[in-house]
Amino acid sequence: MTTTTRADMFERELRKLYHAELEILDLHADLAEAAVSDEVEALFTDHESDTVEQIHRIEGIFEELGEEPEAAGSPVMEGILAEKDEIVSTDAAAPLRDLDVLSTGMLNERFEITVLDRLLLLATELELSDEITTELAANRQEAKAALTNMEAIVERRRSDSG
Repeated sequence: MTTTTRADMFERELRKLYHAELEILDLHADLAEAAVSDEVEALFTDHESDTVEQIHRIEGIFEELGEEPEAAGSPVMEGILAEKDEIVSTDAAAPLRDLDVLSTGMLNERFEITVLDRLLLLATELELSDEITTELAANRQEAKAALTNMEAIVERRRSDSG
């Protein structure tokens, strides 16, 4: 797909976000399984329902635009998945394993937030409906909350070890 207009870019980024959210379901399950502490495991397990809701919102945006939901991968998401595959297959010490899991989760949430920021800007410039921007903003808020929770655990552990 050639990107020559804002509308093209919006469509490309929406497909990229849809693909990422579909992948996140498995990503979070794998990260929860790889976690050592109950706290980190719960963080990823508990986020599953948010991810399902985010997917439904994205599908609603496609519907609002009169399009069928279509996923398109991105090199960034593929890199995050490769990172996850690497940490899941290694035998790191418990504190290091949780740090690997949290770091991968934070990479994912930052990627998601970046794509959502781009979509929100484009939606405004394209004067898309308030419904679309509200759904995108809700997804961004949930991604930011997940990132904040992960960062809090890392910061708490850093303070505890210092």
